[in-house]
Amino acid sequence: MRILVLIQGGYGQRVVDNLRKKAPSWIVNTFHVPLIQEIIVDAPELFLPDSLPSSDLLLHLAESPQAAQLLPAIAELSGSKAVIASIDSSAWIPAGLRNQLRRELELKGVTIVFPEPLCSLDEKTVGFGETAQPYTNEIIREFSRHFGKPILDVTLTEDGQIMEARVLRGSPCGSTEYTVGLLKGMPANKAVPTSGLMCLSYPCLASMKFEQTDSGLNTIMHNSGRIFNEGMENAIKKAEKQRL
Repeated sequence: MRILVLIQGGYGQRVVDNLRKKAPSWIVNTFHVPLIQEIIVDAPELFLPDSLPSSDLLLHLAESPQAAQLLPAIAELSGSKAVIASIDSSAWIPAGLRNQLRRELELKGVTIVFPEPLCSLDEKTVGFGETAQPYTNEIIREFSRHFGKPILDVTLTEDGQIMEARVLRGSPCGSTEYTVGLLKGMPANKAVPTSGLMCLSYPCLASMKFEQTDSGLNTIMHNSGRIFNEGMENAIKKAEKQRL
């Protein structure tokens, strides 16, 4: 798979570094989106090069609404048929802009999803909890087989401590592997919610601002911790059944 990652700063670069380290034999290119002053981008070609690497998937990690407005033009220029536009801060892509992008890209035959946060993606849905939305794009599904909602495998000692934990699928930013490295020796009955809080100390890249998210008044960062806890809880339940 060929991925073109759109970045503007350290947030996106850390995800790129993690993808290049842990992805299968994918081609991961980057485009540094310029900072744009005008509120409405009427002529996207003024901010884009004449060509971009051919890509199957755009991973949008840029940090401004102006950058997001370039997505239809970038999809056309790169030949991409799918877009993952991360919502780790809702200010980067406000709700109205998300609807506009869905309409514009659908006309071009391109699927776009808005994981809020980026680690809320799996092979069937995007989002967390009751607000998760289904999607059907196979390119996005291929990405989510390797990066998204954490899937863990845990081995417990006889007295219920975590002896070993492995990452089967980790968050795109790398926080899953960081947290798993701290779990050895932790009592399983304390791993949730403790491990979710540890995940946030990576530090998590999502916003700490209280706002109206897809799952209600919340912070996107706290949802990241809840997503990790869900993966940990599933792994512990499976390990406990195997001990019986």
